[in-house]
Amino acid sequence: FPPALTNAFLMARSAPPLYVLSNNPPHHGDDAAPDAVILCQECGEDAGRRPHRSRGPKGIRQKACWGCATCEDFVTEPSIISDIVATSRRTSPGLLISLILVVILVTAQAGSSTSPSLPLLPFSLWSAVRGFWTAIFTGLCLIFPILIFNAVTAKTSFKRQAPSSSVVKAVEETSGHFAELLSKAIQLKTVSHDRFMSDEETDYGELKGLHKLLEDSFPLAKSKLQWTYVNKHSIVIKWLGSDKSLKPIMLCAHLDVVAAPNDADNNWEEEPFSGLIKGGEVWGRGAIDNKHNVIGQMGAVERLLEAGFEPSRTVYLAFGHDEEISGHEGAKHIAEHMKKEVGEKGIEAIFDEGPMMVEGALPGMKGHVGLVANSEKGFLTLEMSIKAPGGHSSMPPLEQGTVSIIADAVNKLDSSPCPAHFTKGSGVFAQLEMLCPLFTPAMRVITANLWLFAPLMKKLLLKASPAAAAMLRTTTAITVIKGGTKSNVLPYDVKFIVNHRVHPDDTFESIVEYDKNLINNPPRKDGKKIEVRVEDSTPPSPISSLTSDAWRWIEESVGEVFNNPIAPSVMVGNTDTRWYWDLSDDIYRFSPVELNIKDVKMFHGLNERISVKGMGGIVQYYEKLIKKSSNR
Repeated sequence: FPPALTNAFLMARSAPPLYVLSNNPPHHGDDAAPDAVILCQECGEDAGRRPHRSRGPKGIRQKACWGCATCEDFVTEPSIISDIVATSRRTSPGLLISLILVVILVTAQAGSSTSPSLPLLPFSLWSAVRGFWTAIFTGLCLIFPILIFNAVTAKTSFKRQAPSSSVVKAVEETSGHFAELLSKAIQLKTVSHDRFMSDEETDYGELKGLHKLLEDSFPLAKSKLQWTYVNKHSIVIKWLGSDKSLKPIMLCAHLDVVAAPNDADNNWEEEPFSGLIKGGEVWGRGAIDNKHNVIGQMGAVERLLEAGFEPSRTVYLAFGHDEEISGHEGAKHIAEHMKKEVGEKGIEAIFDEGPMMVEGALPGMKGHVGLVANSEKGFLTLEMSIKAPGGHSSMPPLEQGTVSIIADAVNKLDSSPCPAHFTKGSGVFAQLEMLCPLFTPAMRVITANLWLFAPLMKKLLLKASPAAAAMLRTTTAITVIKGGTKSNVLPYDVKFIVNHRVHPDDTFESIVEYDKNLINNPPRKDGKKIEVRVEDSTPPSPISSLTSDAWRWIEESVGEVFNNPIAPSVMVGNTDTRWYWDLSDDIYRFSPVELNIKDVKMFHGLNERISVKGMGGIVQYYEKLIKKSSNR
């Protein structure tokens, strides 16, 4: 190959990231190192809509910024969305450039004269090389039309259209009222404290205050619908439908919030429980997790009652009071109550909190995309241990000791992660397929032809970042190691803890079997074997359908109110729906709120807030969803 083109090809394949994600951004001052990565300082409302540039200190020109994604805070979960953004944006441009350069190289060689361009090679050898590249070029000529055809003919059910005048008017007229109600709800400090992990106790008086706020603020719902207080503090509201042959739907949210320390290390711009309305936003803990959904769902029901609407399908509202500490006292009891009400699999669809409509989350995609989680990861905590006689450190065993055996096992688990899932129907794969027609031309070619690019995309995603890999596989993390008690005594009992976040396409049995085979093979000559014990677990959720009526209701409601597309996603944490799997086959986790990717860090973080206008949009979304569920 001509050296210049060869070098260009290699550089394209190993192109550096377009930007860097970090919890600790580099210093931006004048004393920054000349070669420091400069994060964009010019991201405003247009961030993520197009590549833009920013001048760093001392006139250094930085790389293109693709939305200024930052590491979010999903409690202790990894920054999934931003890292997927980073992954795809630093891989897809290099992939396209590489493909183009290969075509250029092949074309140049195949179209050369019969005389060899490298005279030092024997003619017969050069003829063979040229024949090989001619064959490759011919294959590419056949493939490229297929790639372009697939990209051009890719279809989507989403059609961009401006919200109707009635929706716009309703949002304008109601946003202020529901923002005021959210503000009052935020002022009630309904913080859940785990009695096993915190010295503080949950203030149930604050929960009762929120109950009263809901009763007083939604008088029609209180007087006309059936309210049940489950285990004293959770609420189930039943709106009876006219057609008993139709299964009901259930809208879910939770009344509690996480703590919001406001000190030198956690400095809020406004008091976290002030509920302050400032600059067109409602500030405080619970604004987007999850009191906005409580007020939004209740507001939709109240407005429909005012309009005289009668659902054909029964509607349940389920508000747990301890979701933030796993729902053992709330959602667990709601599930038992609902089984008595409707029986197993007696609900058509369940709609709970989840990802939102995010702008800047995907390369080549303009505007917001609604990420609807149709599955949740599970978790599996294993204790792995080995015992031996022990003894004095002056006479160590001739064979490996317990610590060495455990060290080998840890190394095997770290270096051989669980198999990845990137096949048709899996989370990320389905997401790219569904959104394909809405991408810019370059990304559309790739996503329309995952039959060809899937193996490469899978490999790139797995190597790009921990969070990107977590979307494709069950993760493995060594979290605790315990061993000896004294410096001159050989440990007789060594153990360590492995925490797996289990992908929906895996099972507990397959993961445990994988681990056992990995750490105990080949068998040891001395017969020693590491024992594996399940310490704690929650299975991954069933995967809900992407072709169900309920999925269509979400898609149409989001389109009519927000003019945004939706796509499937995987919830990396657990919601209250973990208790509801026996109630319905179709469970969807989604919050109808528009955010930029840089704002997602507010979850369980600082300066949580939501726009006043957004509250009106939430109410309209739930109104549409309830109406559409009654149209069948």
